[in-house]
Amino acid sequence: MNEPSAPGSYGDWHTVAEAGQVFEAELMALRLRGEGIDARVIDQSYRQEPVPSVRALSLVRVLVPAEHAGEARRLLAERLDLPEDTEDGEDEGAGTGGPSED
Repeated sequence: MNEPSAPGSYGDWHTVAEAGQVFEAELMALRLRGEGIDARVIDQSYRQEPVPSVRALSLVRVLVPAEHAGEARRLLAERLDLPEDTEDGEDEGAGTGGPSED
């Protein structure tokens, strides 16, 4: 028999992370999708200005299929370093006000 759903779970989908902003949850979901784990973002926030940021009113959940919940939590807990090189690696000579002379 199935065990009762954990808080924040919806059927076969389990909450693996919570965020205060939709963009934060979308970034987490994007990382999981990049690793091959289906992820959904559920925005349960309520905003009516001027209401201070109250956690109970600003909840956005990231859900994954139950069988991938453990792996998803592990991936989100890992540190992800940004690459050191950038696309516009032309920082040398930046701020000189003109093209560099050859």
